Amino acid sequence: MAKRFLVSLDLGTNELQNAVIQNLPAASEPTGVKGRVYFDSTNNKIKIYDGTAWQPVAFGANAASTVTLSGDVTGTGNVSSGTISIETTIAANSVALGTDTTGDYVNNITGGTGVTVSGTSGEGWSPTVAIGQAVGTSDSVSFSGGTFSGDVAVNGGDLTTTATGTATLFNTNATTLNIGGVATTVSLGAATGNTTVNNNLIVSGNLTVDGTTTTLNTATLEIEDNTILLNRGITETPSLDAGIEVERGTETNVSLLWNETSDSWSFTNNGTAFYNMVRKVSADVTGDSSTTSFTITHNLGTRDVQVQVSDSASPYDTVETDVERTNTNAVAVKFANAPTTGTNYRVTIVG
Repeated sequence: MAKRFLVSLDLGTNELQNAVIQNLPAASEPTGVKGRVYFDSTNNKIKIYDGTAWQPVAFGANAASTVTLSGDVTGTGNVSSGTISIETTIAANSVALGTDTTGDYVNNITGGTGVTVSGTSGEGWSPTVAIGQAVGTSDSVSFSGGTFSGDVAVNGGDLTTTATGTATLFNTNATTLNIGGVATTVSLGAATGNTTVNNNLIVSGNLTVDGTTTTLNTATLEIEDNTILLNRGITETPSLDAGIEVERGTETNVSLLWNETSDSWSFTNNGTAFYNMVRKVSADVTGDSSTTSFTITHNLGTRDVQVQVSDSASPYDTVETDVERTNTNAVAVKFANAPTTGTNYRVTIVG
């Protein structure tokens, strides 16, 4: 039976000889009081209560006699006078990047189409990646093709293609394709060859054709202008005939022609014989009971005219008068008796 002390025991610096600390199995740890000590007979360790939990006490060379290193670390451990010294190294080829580390890493660098990777792989590898040509901002770069998801800006210089056959500038989504921007002049096509517009062409400004031939392969030609100007640019004395010619296939073409020599319109139905077009001038003659001769100016430029006089009222009968072709631009209609005042006649001149 143990003897209980209800007061503190002060040995006055004298030795406590042949004393044994209380032995208890780990499953029967005593009530914890800060500073209390007992021997854990299950694990063969002296334990002291730190006010919160029982902690094993390590001391002397035998406090930790075995140091075990495992995993990716190798080395040696030493216990001396309560000090544990560990000297370690990482085992060669023991760190698995996908298991023992976190974050991104590169396993290898492989070149793709047109890209080469040079250098010896392994630890300390300094690879060199090349694409076969310089791609600096001042370099001239050549590619066999490319796709851009955004805008492409060409700040100066030309955008050219050397492709044979057909080179296509095409947008499958946009309803409007702008070419030119703020440029004052936009040139399409080369000096020779054809430039084709596959769909409708709308010209918001003026259209000027400087070539020698303009061909319209259309079924319908609609022109808003009510006057067509031929021989544009003539500023000197006129000498060129002008007209409209009709293509008739296997038959001889026909035409409507302004004859600059005779200053008259003519036409042909067989491409060889031309006939002057008939012109007509009409004027009224009103009697005053005294005048018997009336001058009608027609300005047809010829005496080869036919003159007919008729009543101006129903039944519009033809009447006979004398006619004198006084000059190439006028005729005189003469009556034997002066028409009474208010009597009207119609004079028709054809030539």
